[in-house]
Amino acid sequence: MNHINAPDGTPLVYDAYEPARPGVAVLLLHDWQPQPAGPPPADRFVELGTQLQDAGCAAYFLDQRGHGRSGGRRGHLSRFSQLLGDLQALRRAVRRRQDVPQVLVGHGFGALVVLRYLETQPGEPPAAAVIASPWLAARVRPAAWKRLAARLADLWPTLPTGRGAAFMTAGARAELQWARRAVLADYQRIERPLLFMLGGADGATDTDVARRFAADLGAHATVQWYPDLPYDLLTTPRVREALLRFLAGYRATA
Repeated sequence: MNHINAPDGTPLVYDAYEPARPGVAVLLLHDWQPQPAGPPPADRFVELGTQLQDAGCAAYFLDQRGHGRSGGRRGHLSRFSQLLGDLQALRRAVRRRQDVPQVLVGHGFGALVVLRYLETQPGEPPAAAVIASPWLAARVRPAAWKRLAARLADLWPTLPTGRGAAFMTAGARAELQWARRAVLADYQRIERPLLFMLGGADGATDTDVARRFAADLGAHATVQWYPDLPYDLLTTPRVREALLRFLAGYRATA
């Protein structure tokens, strides 16, 4: 377990899987999992981390703010831009540990963060990114009271909405809605290679929106379509094998 501080001082925790001589560093941002009870989000990726390490990839799995072992109010976002600063802090920490190309991987909510980061952050870009089941649009429209809570978030930003894994405050809901609109509007700013991994049995996100978004990116994006797979793709062996094949193209050579 490793610690860094976000730009605003929030303590963040990440797990590292490091072979002796890695050829690429994989930085993974997990899905929305704010519940305080139970294992941290990074625990779901122990098998993936070990597989990446065995394949010669260094892997770093961040507990995002408000999740797992990291600081921040559970299920709340004051500003979506804070997540971009958190990712930048992780990238700097990884660069100090390994001077190799970096590939970002985001799942669900984490994929939304990665996409906005690619659209907005100056400086040294990552080599590439993998986008799994991105939160660009929901399959089912939220309940009317949740939409109202998001519109009134300035009045009561910490109002609880949702339960369990779906818990988020009204402020978080408003920030995520804003981020979705911003990512869809600013797609032309993305210039790095992207691999989109999408499941045809995804009941959480609107994969048609994700496929159109990838098509708008043109040559920058490749879509890996799994017609029989649900939202949680990265636990599936053949998806992980495709991920490893993609990463092999960005390994540093001696």
